[in-house]
Amino acid sequence: MKKSYLWTGLGMIVLGMIFLAIAIFWDTPLSSLLCGFSGAFIGPGLVQVYKYVKWTRLETADSLQRYLEEEQINLRDERKEMLRNKSGRYAYILGLLLTAAAILTFSALGKLGMVGEEAVRLMLVVSSVYLLVQYAAGLVIYQLLERKY
Repeated sequence: MKKSYLWTGLGMIVLGMIFLAIAIFWDTPLSSLLCGFSGAFIGPGLVQVYKYVKWTRLETADSLQRYLEEEQINLRDERKEMLRNKSGRYAYILGLLLTAAAILTFSALGKLGMVGEEAVRLMLVVSSVYLLVQYAAGLVIYQLLERKY
């Protein structure tokens, strides 16, 4: 296993610790966000270091080679690739439907007077722009992939 894998993991841990220190020692409105960033960097960094240590301390180099070959097979397996593509497609469609439902919900809440009119306008604009960008990105990416393959 490459040394860069270890250094990347250690770098993520250090960056997470920096975010945590900033969140603890400076009282800012972003403290909760910085705590989230620290967890988002420390957790995967620890996993990456653990994997490096686990696979470099094996009794035989053959075990590491088998693991790496199996990982490559899993990444290039046509069935698994098709399942990843389908799951991405379903997640994309679900995102579009949820965004459309959010737009309808914000509109209804605004008309019922349950949420301030300015907040509703802002949420409608943001949700509508997101929906349009998501849809356009899907079309553009499809066209680019179609040309490539």
